[in-house]
Amino acid sequence: MQITVVALMCHTLASIPQPVCREEIVVKDEMPMQACMLSQPAIADWKRRSMFSGDQWNVARIKCVPGDYVLKGAA
Repeated sequence: MQITVVALMCHTLASIPQPVCREEIVVKDEMPMQACMLSQPAIADWKRRSMFSGDQWNVARIKCVPGDYVLKGAA
């Protein structure tokens, strides 16, 4: 089954009281849903190698979506 792993990345800015968040597709691949739900180490590795590698970014949420996923705000 094709699963899309989506991370909600949040950035804390000192001048803004609420964090700024955006969804990012980490991977879209054939995998069992259980593999996606156990993907935290892979998400941490992806974060280290992505533009979100700084300490100001954190992974607020991970979701596993069957099939294709359209990022919020991208439609």
